Amino acid sequence: MSEPRIVTRSGSGYVLHLGKDERALVARLLDELRELVDEPDEAAAARLFPVVHADDEVREAEYQRLTRADLVTSRIAAIDAVGTVLARTGRKVALDEDELLAFMQSVNALRLVLGTVLDITEDDDLAPSETLAALPEYQLYGYLSWVLDATVQALSGAG
Repeated sequence: MSEPRIVTRSGSGYVLHLGKDERALVARLLDELRELVDEPDEAAAARLFPVVHADDEVREAEYQRLTRADLVTSRIAAIDAVGTVLARTGRKVALDEDELLAFMQSVNALRLVLGTVLDITEDDDLAPSETLAALPEYQLYGYLSWVLDATVQALSGAG
């Protein structure tokens, strides 16, 4: 039996196949993400605002000063768009490409934050320790990874 698809193509758009409980979970996580994005010193959100000039603190500070507000605005806009999508009724929710891109961006941001909190490395992604794999947060990370992969595949035409 094949694995169920989370995102499929439908005509010129896409369909998100998430049940009510799954949509509520993602919506709750996005509400928490919104709070993190607005907190400039929140360590959990560090990966959402990448360091570009690691070897030059002055240039990095200037880069962050110039770009952070735009990144925050972009992330909040994506979260808002996804919130609107998740509020739609029915198990199958129709999306256009822009909505699916916002969904992908937001799910990836959730994964980045969760991965930071769990201190996940590339090695952990490939073969997590038993201790890490047993954590409910790691299970959530795995679920979000699966959703992200399905979204990327749908956008690339593979799903």
